[in-house]
Amino acid sequence: MTDEKRADLREIESAICQLRDIASAKVIGGPTGAIEEIHVLTESSRPPKQIVRDIESALMAKLGVQIDHKKISIAQVQGNQKPERRRLRFSDVAISVNGNRADATVHLSNDGTVYTGTSDGHSSAHSQLRLIATATLRAVENSGAADGTMVVEDLSAGTVLAGKTIVVVVTNMITDRGEDLLSGSCVVKQDLWKAVVNATLDAVNRRLSVASIED
Repeated sequence: MTDEKRADLREIESAICQLRDIASAKVIGGPTGAIEEIHVLTESSRPPKQIVRDIESALMAKLGVQIDHKKISIAQVQGNQKPERRRLRFSDVAISVNGNRADATVHLSNDGTVYTGTSDGHSSAHSQLRLIATATLRAVENSGAADGTMVVEDLSAGTVLAGKTIVVVVTNMITDRGEDLLSGSCVVKQDLWKAVVNATLDAVNRRLSVASIED
């Protein structure tokens, strides 16, 4: 593999595990540091050749690493043997306001591990809600669950149905395969900020299925 660029093996494993439906990855290097084998466990029923192409494209785009597809082996797990995915849960949300600027911090937890996301911007009431949604996306990305960059496209906290206020969040997941608009919603029961976090998780859950959303 003449075009292969050396990279840290753990970094390569992390990049692969961020792809859709990947449960685990193990990269084996040779004495010189060159990659000899990549073993991937996937929960997807997609053809292995398609998964291999996703891996090749992701490693080239993220790390500049070109991999010979013959070195990638795919094992698929389905049914009762399907490994449990990470399940992120709401932990905490906070906003700090300083004049016309605000900082949002969101904590998501998984089996005792806390993942933090932050975002800063203008301090208007609507902007603060967008900052919370953005911080939620950053926390999801920091958990290693996302396979691309996620942004908040739009947010509404003024919809009323059945006498209840509904938060609706529209996100955009941008990967090397293109863009994917996703929407999520949550009923505001007591805490508007928590509802924004849960609506954002509901949106990304439609693609990643990584969150356990609780009221």
